Amino acid sequence: MRSGGSGLCSDPGRSVKNHAGFTLLEMVVAGLIIGILAGLAVPVYLSYLKRAKQVEAPVALTEIKRLESMYFAFNGNYGRLEEIGFHPSPVLRYFKITLELVPSAGGQPAGYKATARGNLDTDDDEDVWMMTQAGILQHPRVD
Repeated sequence: MRSGGSGLCSDPGRSVKNHAGFTLLEMVVAGLIIGILAGLAVPVYLSYLKRAKQVEAPVALTEIKRLESMYFAFNGNYGRLEEIGFHPSPVLRYFKITLELVPSAGGQPAGYKATARGNLDTDDDEDVWMMTQAGILQHPRVD
């Protein structure tokens, strides 16, 4: 008879069971926990991405306000995007900018309304931001 820690069974009638690996129940529980965590984390992550993309609109509209103020100081009226030199760098990825000039009684632009529209996810809703010459930033429609 051998003695010591060789791991062999000294009794030939007894078998040694190897308990390496996972049971099916353990795998199901682990999958369930991962599924619950993913179910909570994915919506939070998508919300974070949407908020990060939304930053593009107010930054662009604030730049338009700055350029329009300088253009007005030199010309006495407001100008189109090309006239004021609006060329965002980096190029806008999520929003499209439009500028509506509001004419006065004399026909010269007396004001403007800049609008940024973009679809930040795959649904049909648009995210809309607006700014007037007074510098009032509005977010009337959230995607």
